[in-house]
Amino acid sequence: MRLNNRGNWTLIGLLAAVAIIAVLAYVMFGGGGVTTVKNDSPLLDKGSQKKTVVGKSLDTAKSVDCQNRLRQIRSGVEMFKTSSTDGRPPATLKDAVPGVSTSYFYCPVSEKAYVYDPATGRVQCPTHPTF
Repeated sequence: MRLNNRGNWTLIGLLAAVAIIAVLAYVMFGGGGVTTVKNDSPLLDKGSQKKTVVGKSLDTAKSVDCQNRLRQIRSGVEMFKTSSTDGRPPATLKDAVPGVSTSYFYCPVSEKAYVYDPATGRVQCPTHPTF
């Protein structure tokens, strides 16, 4: 693809550029089964109907975000237990991780609240029970 004498694109060069962009868009947004995320990945939401690379990648990113949130919340509960005089877990998750918004205690995939047992200090995600 070279420029013609006057510094403008040639018709062939322009058509080739458009064709390359079209092929890349097809692969990214609806690539006919082309994927980089495994269908049986534990991070992929089971209810997801997304077949594109971008859709599966977004689902995987949300699941990883859920896993990281749970890890941080559990760390906060453990730190609360070790710093308290009686070694008991906090009454609420907000006590364990102060200073964050309440939306942090919801799964980013399903928007359901995390299940917290104040007696044991156990935190679970209703969407991802394996995390």
